[in-house]
Amino acid sequence: MTTPAQSPRSVPSSLAPVGKLGFRGRKATPEEKAHILDSFFFEDERRVPFLQQFFVLMVLSATIAGFGLANNSAAVVIGAMLVAPLMTPILSIAAATAQGWGRRAADSLLIVLGGAAAAIAVGLVIGLVVPSLHTGLPLPSELLARTGPNLIDLFIALAAGAAGGFVAVRTEASGALPGVGIAVALVPPLATVGITAGLGEWSLALGALLLFATNLVAIVLSASLVLVAAGFAADRDEGSERNARIAKWLVYTGILVVAIPLAFHSWDRYQDSTTRAELVRDAREWATGLTVRDVEMDRSADPAQVTVTVTGTEAPPDASGLAEMVASDLRRAVEVDIVYVPITEGSAPAP
Repeated sequence: MTTPAQSPRSVPSSLAPVGKLGFRGRKATPEEKAHILDSFFFEDERRVPFLQQFFVLMVLSATIAGFGLANNSAAVVIGAMLVAPLMTPILSIAAATAQGWGRRAADSLLIVLGGAAAAIAVGLVIGLVVPSLHTGLPLPSELLARTGPNLIDLFIALAAGAAGGFVAVRTEASGALPGVGIAVALVPPLATVGITAGLGEWSLALGALLLFATNLVAIVLSASLVLVAAGFAADRDEGSERNARIAKWLVYTGILVVAIPLAFHSWDRYQDSTTRAELVRDAREWATGLTVRDVEMDRSADPAQVTVTVTGTEAPPDASGLAEMVASDLRRAVEVDIVYVPITEGSAPAP
């Protein structure tokens, strides 16, 4: 007696898109198309196990990221990105947007926001319990790196979202998905929000939250465009067409909302970089024979406060000369403080 081959697990017909998939070199079968969408949405009896797994991994990845940030360990933070499960529900939002499925898009967004809240809560606890964050010393550079997003971060997220959509269509390229997760940080900014909020550094927390929001909306936008180009824009009735238009305009609005503050952040960082280069040039011209180790400036003070750290074997000249040079370049009043670290030269007789 011949045993019939078992058919793959059936997929709800509502998950099957219309149209062929691009980027594959051939027309995809309906089963392949339904299988791709089935990897985005976990419904009915699959929902509870998925949510359990999702939130467990979110808590673990946020814990890894939080301690890695507190310990200033880039390797640990990268490990947290690999564990983070956020890319799946974010790509689900993109797929639902492409199909005009308003309810599924809203459900996926709620999952993402719930995971984000869990990661922020974990970061808040870590910020309260790690003693090294309460010494009054500058915060770790890995932590601060997540608090100053700019337009470059937006472009990175757009490229990563396009890569995520492409990998979703080309399932044989799924090995690249962890790389997408590393390229666009999702959990580390959320852990940073919790840590900095726990420390009362609200401006830093808002910067990290802006970075996460930037990554979220950019990935949804570019991934949904790739999925539409790949054949996921199904033939829709009037209602689903309206949902699709609403979803697309919401995504476009989200991009605009995050792009405006990112542009201001980028301009501020450009000004800081340009000013720092001028200060270093002035300091080197003023302190001939000395080594300029660091230059800092507080532009919010009036007059602006400039601190220059130099080292060498001879004492630096009077700071008034440097103050005049800096004031002339910046066209504003400044006060200059010099931190001098002497180097003592000596020799000892051979034994």
